[in-house]
Amino acid sequence: MPKHTLLVAALSAALATPLPALAVSSANTASANTATADTATADAAGESKTLAAVRVTGSNIKRTDTESANPVQVIDRQQLEETGKATVADLLRSISANTGNATNETTNNGWASGSAGIGLRGLSQKNTLVLLNGRRLANYGFPSGGLSDTFVNLNALPLVAVERIEVLKDGASAVYGSDAVAGVVNIITRQNFQGAELGGSLGTADQGGLDEQNLKFIGGIGDLDTDGYNILVSLEGYNRERLDQDQRDLTKSGIYTDKPGGRWNGWSAKGARYLINGASVPMLDANGNCPDGTTLVASAPIDGLAGNTCGFNQAPYTTLIPSTKRYQAYVNGTFRVNDSVEAFGEVLYSDIKGVSWFGSSPFFTLESGRFALNADTGLAEPVSSNLPASSPYNPYGRAVPIEYTFFNLGPTIKTNRSQAYRGLVGLRGSLQNWDWEVGAFGARSSERETVSGGFANRYALAAALADGSYNLLNPGATDPAVLNAINISTLRPAESVLQGVDAKISGALGHTWAGEIGFAAGAEWRREKLDSNNPWQIDAGLQIRPAIAEVHGERKVTAAYAEVNVPLAERLELQAAARADHYSDFGDAFSPKLSLRWQPWDILLVRAAASKGFRAPSLSENSNSTSIAYGSVIDPRDPDVPGSRQNPTFFTVGNNDLKPERTKSFNAGIVLSPWSNTSLSVDYYRIELENLVGTNNTQTLVTDNVPGAVLRDERGKLLAVYNRYQNLSELKTSGFDVELRQRFPTERAGDFGLSSAFTHVRNYSRPTVVGGPLVDYAGSNLGATLPKNKATTTLDWSYADFRTALTWYYTSGYDQKASAAATAVQDRVDAYSQFDLYLAYTGLEKLTLYAKIQNLTDEAPPYDASFPGIRAPYDFSQYDLRGRYFTVGFDYRF
Repeated sequence: MPKHTLLVAALSAALATPLPALAVSSANTASANTATADTATADAAGESKTLAAVRVTGSNIKRTDTESANPVQVIDRQQLEETGKATVADLLRSISANTGNATNETTNNGWASGSAGIGLRGLSQKNTLVLLNGRRLANYGFPSGGLSDTFVNLNALPLVAVERIEVLKDGASAVYGSDAVAGVVNIITRQNFQGAELGGSLGTADQGGLDEQNLKFIGGIGDLDTDGYNILVSLEGYNRERLDQDQRDLTKSGIYTDKPGGRWNGWSAKGARYLINGASVPMLDANGNCPDGTTLVASAPIDGLAGNTCGFNQAPYTTLIPSTKRYQAYVNGTFRVNDSVEAFGEVLYSDIKGVSWFGSSPFFTLESGRFALNADTGLAEPVSSNLPASSPYNPYGRAVPIEYTFFNLGPTIKTNRSQAYRGLVGLRGSLQNWDWEVGAFGARSSERETVSGGFANRYALAAALADGSYNLLNPGATDPAVLNAINISTLRPAESVLQGVDAKISGALGHTWAGEIGFAAGAEWRREKLDSNNPWQIDAGLQIRPAIAEVHGERKVTAAYAEVNVPLAERLELQAAARADHYSDFGDAFSPKLSLRWQPWDILLVRAAASKGFRAPSLSENSNSTSIAYGSVIDPRDPDVPGSRQNPTFFTVGNNDLKPERTKSFNAGIVLSPWSNTSLSVDYYRIELENLVGTNNTQTLVTDNVPGAVLRDERGKLLAVYNRYQNLSELKTSGFDVELRQRFPTERAGDFGLSSAFTHVRNYSRPTVVGGPLVDYAGSNLGATLPKNKATTTLDWSYADFRTALTWYYTSGYDQKASAAATAVQDRVDAYSQFDLYLAYTGLEKLTLYAKIQNLTDEAPPYDASFPGIRAPYDFSQYDLRGRYFTVGFDYRF
């Protein structure tokens, strides 16, 4: 057993020794899990009750106070309904602490298409731990961000079963271990629910598209207190149509010459052309016509080359928001074994299907910079884009480079199918003054990515170009047998597995003169496994332009932890926590934490916490993983249009020698309650990471033209960028959170409520290359876009049978630093405000009718001259083109 684990075990045993004066009343029910509250014991007469004790995310010690030493944002059931959000992902991405750098399902050009994660504090989603009722879930099978970011797919979690969501905005490795660097999102389902609810809704966008249907059911039988059991079942079906760029006015033309720095960014000049001495020459038939699907246009507005080309608008072939079909089921059961023991279990299952155009290449395009694997060596090698002199469509008598899009090989329509489940069984109970719990769980996320076409067999294509059997000028005349030999469709499988057992105890060791000493301790074991395989055509060396996400990793983790809460004075508490983890792949990690909670008066709470934590390198980062991906980067040395966005191939490999990221976190704040129904909290946070795992900043490599990392052709055209996961150096970020809750009850005008959560990112500094100086990314798009300010404010009103809420989502602007070319035409990207309206009527017996309008003013995303979207002038990680959106629905209670 590692020395740190022994230390925590010894600490737990020492602290758990009963003290002489033990003054804690026993609970008459078994200890609840993270999701529920315990009912305290009645006195001898059975008439009075103490306050309920609850376990709040961030600690395993129960308490009666609503505010702990850690800042926790609670989103309750009513707020869930009033937001108008249809999914857990939509809801969480709107909170202020989610400042950026997280996967959005509108990002459809990677392996994680259709999935969604959350990254608090601007750190990537691998630094935020997502729990369901206090326990881990399996990660999505396809990592995002190359291969770096492993994360829980929020779209696999059913919103209908959620009672509340607790967001811990502080480091919590001392309690939960790895991944809790930026905070914890704990999704808590309904407990001891009785009755039944049936609901449904329909939605549509004002500008068309994205039609949405949702049907849900939740039912519970048995009362735990009177019947000795409770079983809850929830079912949900959700369908949303796809939205493509040609369905929105902003993006359908693909032409942005009316905007600063804009060109024909949504067009491709690579429909059909020869490249002769750096100039574009269109491929025309004897009548001067371009091949079907392309149009004769000047090349310069698209890519800066002299001459004309057979180009095409890519808007009809580019997805803004994928379609999705989701079927989800959740069952939660609790059974009273005896007066002091309960058995519990839960099963979660989801089946998700998403469909989109594969972002960066709607059809297969032959151009320079294409690669394929060598089946013998396993290494990537370039594929020639020259048209042989033997081709009847080559008028030059020598091999010449061409760029050509093969429309009749079929579209790159990508279908992502994800099936995920988690099963859990356990026992919990009370023994004298102690609560205990043991549990075992298994979780799995299985992914299948199918691309229907748009890929080419390198050998069949080379032969067809050499002998002219593929008709470049009239592709419709090509023999179908030739097309069948060239065309490739692929299936990519992946699977993520999580298995574990845990045990914990909590209770009171005794008391000081100021109060009871709370204590909790526990141990955990889990196994993590991730396998992501290539389609066989890639490994065989057949596929040109392979998208590779090869990962095979497995590890086992054991951990022990302990917490103690010591009253130092009547209103002053010290909380200490420590956790030791042992990883089979990299070794040990020790995470301590100290917290203070001081409430000098009823109206004022002062809190502070300092901790050390860690994030284990993900299985995709520290295994023998390989990533070949395609995206865009701004190239200041482009020979045709310096400062234009280019689309090279990105190579990234794993590193078995990675160290874990080590973190230091500090949080301090106050909570004010000067009046009844008023709460105002202000918290400062600071996070420092050492051994930061990542890759060199791609943009910096290209800007500096780093030898060995940047590959160019003989003209200087960017072909590829090479990277490797490594421990870079450090990252520092700090900021403030402000949260306000105010109720205004009146006798005649109803009840009013105001709630607001605001986050300010003070700084976010990290190096751009290994060993480089720290650079502040906050408030810019130098890397991932990180606005400095984000806020969510809701004004709600309940009167008689009506309830309404108006929510304002605000995201500040950011400095334009993506490239020198973008900065030359735009200093700053504008701020964004969105207003959502919710209205419900409850005047019908057992029936609630509601309507929601998202983006009430139909606000468009702010223009970004660096074109960070896929051929669209706004940041996909922050915004979407849903536009004004209407939803109507009902909830019926049986």
